[in-house]
Amino acid sequence: MEIFLGVQDLKVPVWGFNTPIMINQLRWDYIPWKNQTWVDSGGYQIMKKGIPVNLEQIEKKYKLLNAQSYINLDIPSMPCENVDERNFKHFEYLYEKEINVIPVIHGYNPDDVDKAIDFYTQYTDTIAFGGIVPPTLKGGRKFVIYAYHYVRKAVKKVHVLGAGSPFMRKIFFNADSADTATYRIKGAMGLVLIPGKGERYVGDRKIIWRARRANKEELITLFSFLEKTKYPYDINIDDWINRSLINAWVMIKSEYEGESWEIRLSKNIDKLNRYDIRDEIALLCRKITINVTA
Repeated sequence: MEIFLGVQDLKVPVWGFNTPIMINQLRWDYIPWKNQTWVDSGGYQIMKKGIPVNLEQIEKKYKLLNAQSYINLDIPSMPCENVDERNFKHFEYLYEKEINVIPVIHGYNPDDVDKAIDFYTQYTDTIAFGGIVPPTLKGGRKFVIYAYHYVRKAVKKVHVLGAGSPFMRKIFFNADSADTATYRIKGAMGLVLIPGKGERYVGDRKIIWRARRANKEELITLFSFLEKTKYPYDINIDDWINRSLINAWVMIKSEYEGESWEIRLSKNIDKLNRYDIRDEIALLCRKITINVTA
């Protein structure tokens, strides 16, 4: 699985790891590295902040950036709802401008998932699966996992948006690629990732989130891992930039070793045929609809 590291600005130079990069077109006017780069449309931010949608402007920015692939200007839907037809129009517009655009599918109702797949696969064999961050607030992670496998079984290549951490990669184990930017958030919060153990706090502030303070043994585990995997920078956990770099390295170089109900569920769903998965999604959608209208 390819892991794309989300880059917000030039402060944390993770492109030095020679891994693929994901950027947001709202934040960038040029690409200063040679890594494979995908560009996100910023559709979620556009919707959340009420920024006017201007396809011509996005086309201009996409061509200016000259990346390898570009995520469609996608308007998300809530779980089990209909696909927004504007997504198809946005995709066609960008595709006709000879832009290598990747469409996004969320956890729509099964009919609209099929509708979206039938439409997009006329043009491309790659689909981005979205809506897992946050993990479908009203539908739950169970719904997201079923919806993912329903798409996975009908599409040649799937990129899962926001699922690049070792734990999430274990859930979406058969995806072709995924991205993550949480390494930076955790670093800024004073957290470091310990291979095989999760996040630990190493800052000086009082801890206000659920993370244990790193003990000596855990730090030895981290430092040994960094040395063994030939971490290319000086090992330093005293500032957020260096913590972020370490977190990004651990994310791309380590695997999640534990088990969880989500991981077990995903493995079991993968064994089902697509019709059985569709039936289960239909049941989950009925429950979600009842919960929303109650």
